[in-house]
Amino acid sequence: MAQQVESPTRRASSAGAAVLALGGMLGAGVLLGPAAAAAAAGPWAPLGLLLALIAAGCSAFSSAQHSKSYRGPGASYACVRGSLGVLPGRIAAGAHLAAQIAGIAAVAGTAGRFFFPDGAGRIGAGAILLVVLAATAGLRIAGAAAWLWLALTAAVFGLIVVVCFAIEPAPAIAHASAAPDSAVGITGAAGVLLFAFLGFERLTAPDAEQRRYGWTQVRRGTAAALLVTAGVVALLTAALVHQLGWQRLGLTTSPVQDVLVASAAAELTPLVSVGVAVALLPVLLAALESARSTSAALVADGELPRALGRTGGGGTAYLLDLGTGLAAVVVVLLVEPLPALAFAACAVLIHFILANAATRSLFDGDRTWSPKLACLGTGLSVVLVVSMPVPAMLGALAVVALAAAGLTGIATFGARTAAESR
Repeated sequence: MAQQVESPTRRASSAGAAVLALGGMLGAGVLLGPAAAAAAAGPWAPLGLLLALIAAGCSAFSSAQHSKSYRGPGASYACVRGSLGVLPGRIAAGAHLAAQIAGIAAVAGTAGRFFFPDGAGRIGAGAILLVVLAATAGLRIAGAAAWLWLALTAAVFGLIVVVCFAIEPAPAIAHASAAPDSAVGITGAAGVLLFAFLGFERLTAPDAEQRRYGWTQVRRGTAAALLVTAGVVALLTAALVHQLGWQRLGLTTSPVQDVLVASAAAELTPLVSVGVAVALLPVLLAALESARSTSAALVADGELPRALGRTGGGGTAYLLDLGTGLAAVVVVLLVEPLPALAFAACAVLIHFILANAATRSLFDGDRTWSPKLACLGTGLSVVLVVSMPVPAMLGALAVVALAAAGLTGIATFGARTAAESR
């Protein structure tokens, strides 16, 4: 029997798809996630990473299915609205926008900490505004530029890992409290580590300019990107634990800076800082693109004023980008990166609950693995969100509820105004 051989072009397309997704994923979650996971579960954190990978895989599958069924912007929001109703759609959209805004703040705040720890918020705010300007001008990181950025990111993370393993670790802190050593924290660790996998929507729910990959390339590219990200997080966690130990890692809020100091490699901090700042640029752009996609769908449905959908010379809805950027600036000035990361994880888990539930409705009567995967994603998202820190969970629920109420009010006011004008 003749074997079907995949063409080099198809293989290259799958690799390019994976690189596109990785450009939106290798960010603050990789740098800050290991410390937050260590604080939650200690040596059990690797199991949390596995659980986060499964949850991200289920949600990425749902996101790809949404884009397959709903071809316009904001496919996940459109699927939830079409399958579950208008109010669940508003909740899903509000959760997604809140997650992206907090995620942008967490990424920018992380970059700011490398340059000026005492003024990380101001540096982060400036970085966000620069990214908004770049997006408005039509900047897209794809093709050869995406490969270049991925190589730079790999070099930065590789340098950190080599430093950690090449230098003898400092002695453990005497008479200090031990790291958590209970399996109870696994789901909490999984919740914060989920943030490391966010950004797959850059491939599974792309904007019109990046909608060039087929279903096979999307599936393979997404799976490869998730596995690579999990490997990077695992390797970086092992390196940080080797140098700091689970106890010290769980206590730090700046793991990479602390490990460079602990390993007597503080002179590398400026080089690492520049590398991290450049490597995080695609992540910020990806989060901004994702928020813009959902916002554009809300504008199209009359949930937001149509004037916000106005596009500039770069072809992007600059008012939507500016609104997202200004909201992220407020967050980065008021909230530290780790709490912003936890909030973003909670908000996106709320979004995933509804998104996976909507995917299940697309397969009514189907007995294949597809609806089961969507059900698994819904269940895992529920478990993870209730395992998150209480302030982050309650804050996310409150913000999402306010966002849904605001969208309802805007839509009602718009409908009333339109009726009166007739």
